[in-house]
Amino acid sequence: MAAAGTMSTAAFLPSTAPHQRHTVQLRSTLLSKKAHEFNQSERVAHTLASSHNIIFLFLWDIYSSLIVYVTLLTSTESIVGLILTVGATVLAYYLQPNYNVASDSGYYVDWNGELPSVLLSFAVVTPLSQSIAMGYQRREVALKALATYRAAILNLYVAHASWDWTEYSKGKGRRGCVEHEEEEGEKCIERDNIKEVKKNGDNTDNDAHEQMKQQSPRSTSTTSSTPKPIDWLDHSDTTLRHLIHLSDSLCQYLTLPTATRARHRVTNKGRSEADIILSTGQQIFTSSTVGRTVAMSGLTEALKYRGLPGNEAARMRQWEHTATLAMEELRIVKEYRTLQGLRVFGRLFSLFLPPFYATSYVQVAIDTGSLSLGIALGVMTSIALTGLFECVRQLEDPFVSHVTLDGIDVREELVVLAYKELMVARAMVFPTAGDFELTVRGEEEREYDDGLIDRTSRHFCRQCSTAAAAAAAAAGPER
Repeated sequence: MAAAGTMSTAAFLPSTAPHQRHTVQLRSTLLSKKAHEFNQSERVAHTLASSHNIIFLFLWDIYSSLIVYVTLLTSTESIVGLILTVGATVLAYYLQPNYNVASDSGYYVDWNGELPSVLLSFAVVTPLSQSIAMGYQRREVALKALATYRAAILNLYVAHASWDWTEYSKGKGRRGCVEHEEEEGEKCIERDNIKEVKKNGDNTDNDAHEQMKQQSPRSTSTTSSTPKPIDWLDHSDTTLRHLIHLSDSLCQYLTLPTATRARHRVTNKGRSEADIILSTGQQIFTSSTVGRTVAMSGLTEALKYRGLPGNEAARMRQWEHTATLAMEELRIVKEYRTLQGLRVFGRLFSLFLPPFYATSYVQVAIDTGSLSLGIALGVMTSIALTGLFECVRQLEDPFVSHVTLDGIDVREELVVLAYKELMVARAMVFPTAGDFELTVRGEEEREYDDGLIDRTSRHFCRQCSTAAAAAAAAAGPER
C-alpha cells in the first residue's frame, strides 16, 4: 500500500521520464511551436541580407571602417603623435639648408634628408605585429574556454534534472526515491539506544523498546504514513540556481577593470588601484565561483546517495572538472598579459619615431614641391603606427567588449545566452512545471532577481519579436 501511495503521489509531480507519452508529446509541441514562431524572422533576415547591391555595400563598408577607426582606434597617443609629427615636419622644412650645397668635388648636389626605413620596421612594426598575434591567440583561448564552460554547465543541468538509473516498472530509480531522512534519524537513535541498553545490561528487552519509543521524534501514526516522494523539480531548480549564480559571478569577475598595465606595476597610485581591483576579483572568484562549484558537487553526492550509478556519477564529475578548468583558464587570461616589454616598446616608438623621420617627409616635400604632401605622409605614418598600438592595447584584455569591437561579450555569453539555454532545457525536461524563481525567499545572500539583472540581449530585435508573436497567433492553439 505504501508503494502504491508513493506512485500515486509522484504521478502528479513534473516527471523526467523520457518514455512517457504525454511528456514526449509536450516536448515535441514546444519545439514545433518555437520553430513556427521563428520561421517568419528567418525569412526576413535572408531578405535583408540579399537586398543590397555591390556599390552600396562597398560605400557602406568604407563608411563603417572610418567610423570604427575614428571612434575606437583614435586615442590620446594618436593626437599627440599627430601634433609631434606635423610640428617636426614643418620645423625641419623651414630649417633645412639651401637646396644646393657645395660638394667636395666642386659640384653642387641636392640636399637629401631621406632616412632608412629599417629602423621604423624593426623598432615598431615587428613588435606591434607580434603583440597583436599573441593578443589574438589569448582571445581565442578565452573563447574556447567560454564555449567549454557553457557546454559543461548545460550538460550538468540535464544530468541532474533528467538522468535516471533503473527501469520504471521496477518502481526504483528517481520515481522510487522517497524522503527518508527522518527514518534514517530514527534508525540512528535506535542503534544508539540498543548499544546503551547492551552496555548497561540491567534493562530487559521490553524496557529497551519502551525507552526507544519515548526517545523517537515520530509517533506511531507518523511512522505508518505513506513516505513522501522526492520533489525532483526542486532538486533540478536548486541545481539551476547554482549554475545561473555561478555564471553571473563569473561575468562579474571577468568584466572588472584591467589592472595589469605598466602604470599598475611601477607607480604607487597604480599599485594601489591594482590592489583594490585584484582583491575584489579574488573575492568574487573564490567565494562565489568556487563556492557554487562545491555546492554543485554536493548535489551530485545527493544523487549518488539516492542510487545514481558510479559510472554516471563519474561522467557528471568530469563535467564539473571541465567547467572548473574552463573557469581557471579564463582567470589566467584575465590576470596575466603578453610581454610587458613589447607593449612598452610599441607604445614609445609608435609615438616618438614618426617625428624622428621628419626629414624624410621634408625630402618628399622638396622633391614634389608640396609641403602638404610631406605633412600628409607624416600624418599617415603616425596614425598607422598609433592605430596598430591601439589594436594591441584593446586585445590585451579580451573581456572589455563595452570598449572594443573585438572583445568578448562576456555578459551576452554568460548572463544572457547561458541563462536562455538553461531555461529551454528546463522547459524541455519539465514541460508542465511552473515559472522558475531564481531567488528563493528567505535566502541570506545577494538578491539575484530578474528585475535586478538585465538579461536582455544586445541583439534584441523588437521587430523580430513582433513578427514571431504574430506567427504564433496565426498558428492558433498548440497542436
